[in-house]
Amino acid sequence: MNLTEEELLIRISALIVQEMKGEQHAEDRLLLKKWLSESPENQAVYKRCFDQIMQKKAFESLQEFEKNRDFEKVRSKLFVRPVPQKAFQFKRLLPYVAAACLLIAFGSVWYYNQIGLKIPAENQLSQTDRLPAKNRATVTFSDGRQFQLNERESEVFISNKGVHYDDGGEVAETQAAQFATIETPRGGIYDVILPDGTRVKLNAATTLRYPTVFATDKREVNVHGEAYFEVAKRKNQPFIVETANQQVSVLGTHFNVNTYGNKSDMRTTLLEGKVQVKELTSGKHIVLLPGYQSLVNKGKLTSRAVDVDQELAWVDGRFNFDGKSLFEVMDDLSRWYNVDVEYRGEMPDVEFFGGTYRTSKLSTILKILKDQNLHYHFTANGKLIIEKN
Repeated sequence: MNLTEEELLIRISALIVQEMKGEQHAEDRLLLKKWLSESPENQAVYKRCFDQIMQKKAFESLQEFEKNRDFEKVRSKLFVRPVPQKAFQFKRLLPYVAAACLLIAFGSVWYYNQIGLKIPAENQLSQTDRLPAKNRATVTFSDGRQFQLNERESEVFISNKGVHYDDGGEVAETQAAQFATIETPRGGIYDVILPDGTRVKLNAATTLRYPTVFATDKREVNVHGEAYFEVAKRKNQPFIVETANQQVSVLGTHFNVNTYGNKSDMRTTLLEGKVQVKELTSGKHIVLLPGYQSLVNKGKLTSRAVDVDQELAWVDGRFNFDGKSLFEVMDDLSRWYNVDVEYRGEMPDVEFFGGTYRTSKLSTILKILKDQNLHYHFTANGKLIIEKN
């Protein structure tokens, strides 16, 4: 069978995902083995396709295709099944691997061209709309030095010596600083890997403060905003997350901390493992199991069972509006799209349902307001006005 260069690249990517799934036949293995033997470059591409960080970056690019149904144009060629609605962890992204391998191997520009898509340009956006959050953050050291993180990168690695990107590029040395703060603005997100290997995903308008060197008996950080943690296990060195009025203690687990409301309204959601949540004013504490969420509200600490997929939809790059009020939905959008919202007149007491990908433009999501007889427009200075029809 004679394949064009483009067809061969798609075929090889599909074979790689079949290998990951353990579904490869003998003839497929031979074709992949032959392709690998042809050059060291092919072997390097193959290796990168198994790299979790590379796959994560490729997945983020693919979300842009998915929201416009552009991914359907290549789904059949790649032998890829639809992604389950409840898939949100990076390790569950296997159905995207074939297409992701194309991005990893040959670059997004090649991929866009081959499937006939246009690369979106920020300057093409109307002044009466907003683009979604992108990789934006600053690092500030306790000695006063401040650095803007590269928007072309999505993740930084923290070591006892300083901050650097995954390709080894240095952001800054620690020098004599005892603490550092990584802050995302409204309309900004960033991922951080701490010196112990703990992964932290920062949502928009979030601050993470950490010591440049962890203490020998504990690993302690401070968060304001929303952050998802995948904590590296260290038996004799518990990981502690402090917020304005609570403390979360773990040894190794996956959980989300949301303090967007204020110091009297905080939520901690557990995905995996076990955590202890302590309300600092009263000293009361509870232990959370997977699928449960603690709430600190006006000094009172309680817990409840929750839909973890809904609570952590943002980690998967999605909005989930199920059961949220107009004001809660608009608070999410305000942070993600860096836009101020003003309400004119009495707003209806409604709950929203459903959601969409966070890669959508703001105008796409605001269509939900029409179903509630609400009208919106932007002022000359970019403020979003919402009022009844």
